[in-house]
Amino acid sequence: MPKVSIIIVNFNGERVIRECLTSLAGQSFRDFEVVLVDNGSADRSVTAVEDFLKESGSALRVKLITLPENRGFTGGNIEGLRHCSGEYIALLNNDTEVEERWLEELVAAMESHPGAGICASKMIAHDTGRIDSAGDIFSTALKGFKRGEGEPGERYCEEEYVFGACAGAALYRRSMLEEIGFLDEDFFLIHEDTDLNLRAQLTGWRTVYVPSAVVFHKVRASIGAMSDTAVYYSLRNSDFVRIKNIPAGVFLRCLPALVAGVIAEFVYFSLKHRRPGLYVKAKRDALLLLPRMLRKRSEIMKKRKVTGGSLYSLMTPAWQNDFLKARLDKLLHG
Repeated sequence: MPKVSIIIVNFNGERVIRECLTSLAGQSFRDFEVVLVDNGSADRSVTAVEDFLKESGSALRVKLITLPENRGFTGGNIEGLRHCSGEYIALLNNDTEVEERWLEELVAAMESHPGAGICASKMIAHDTGRIDSAGDIFSTALKGFKRGEGEPGERYCEEEYVFGACAGAALYRRSMLEEIGFLDEDFFLIHEDTDLNLRAQLTGWRTVYVPSAVVFHKVRASIGAMSDTAVYYSLRNSDFVRIKNIPAGVFLRCLPALVAGVIAEFVYFSLKHRRPGLYVKAKRDALLLLPRMLRKRSEIMKKRKVTGGSLYSLMTPAWQNDFLKARLDKLLHG
């Protein structure tokens, strides 16, 4: 039985999947398997994977699961988990390349922090060398963001506790997932990791940011940074996160920042990017699934172990100068 199972969900990733697998083949930590789930790709992704395994003579243990349709990032990973046997579960985007000690550093951090259920990688944007994610934060505007996004890659060099991890390159303790559940299939993609981060925090699990676990990310290579798909799921799923996970007292305390954030979100997507119809559709669909999300909320709150005040203390103030400046810069120039 391998120590770690790495799930890679692939959708039309013929251009990137070989580089991802090549980097995994060079890992210093060897006690792992790869569960590669293809989400009904229309390109030659599956052939590319099969050819790589034949040509490279790689010692990689790869289970290739082919699905007849695209089940999204969440559905693909859920299927992948069914085929995992590791004590730890790593999620890795197909458009990444990992440094040689990536997995070794994540496993070492997890084992030295018994109260941690998640370890976050240092993700670097492949084309710019700037930070893509140094762990995740959750703001008092009740929305998750990548920590350090766009900042110089030399920053964020200290191992520390953070709010959560980007699921594009993270390690999870299986026992935590058995307690709180895995990704929510209703999300399909985007903010599914925010949801999981919050459920972990609500039940007392911690996240460790591991700066020595470095990943280079070809950001949004599969769906596009501002595609209709990305915008829709970002808008809809941010509401799912709030409905499912935010205690009532925290919600009321954050209401002014939430209102300001919603207005800024409307301006950004509806006016700046001229997609009011997509904005309305995303919010309408969130309301249509409100009963289902409320049922899930009920189950989450039954497992909750921390107070609202404790959760709030871990959140990033929306009015914090650095955070506010970064959000305004994206609003004006993004």
